[in-house]
Amino acid sequence: MIRAMPLFEDDPVAFPVGEALVARGEKVSCSETTAGGLISARMLSVPGASRWFENAIVPYSSPTKFEALGMDRDLAHEFGAVSPQWVTATAEALRRMTGVAWTVAESGIAGPVGSRRSPKPVGSVVIAVAGPNGTVAEEIVFPGTRVQVMEQIAQRALEMLRDAIAAASK
Repeated sequence: MIRAMPLFEDDPVAFPVGEALVARGEKVSCSETTAGGLISARMLSVPGASRWFENAIVPYSSPTKFEALGMDRDLAHEFGAVSPQWVTATAEALRRMTGVAWTVAESGIAGPVGSRRSPKPVGSVVIAVAGPNGTVAEEIVFPGTRVQVMEQIAQRALEMLRDAIAAASK
């Protein structure tokens, strides 16, 4: 049995992200390949999210990854979809496409089996946050079941966004 991820109106990470974005007069968009919308769901659970959340895409299939943001197939073939190069390019393409100040993008392998195309282990993920001061990306291998990996991706993505906004506010 898969348990649902709890959503809280006072999400300890999403709520302060929203407050910071409202204070800055900025918005965020997401591209969630592996988390399947959990990052966005946590942000949208915060009352008033419409003031700072623009939109999200869940480009799960390979064709959608290329079509949704006009991504370069050569980049995926050279580095793979679970690479800092690909996820950074995704975050930056989404930022250009939406015109928002901040974007979060992620791609990974949630399991329970690995990818046919990648030697990376189950739980491998790359998360990128693009903003006014540039883009940061992080490669991580999360332990656990498929749902646990997805939840950890959402948590870390929100933490990275929070930290990037705080750094830009200094």
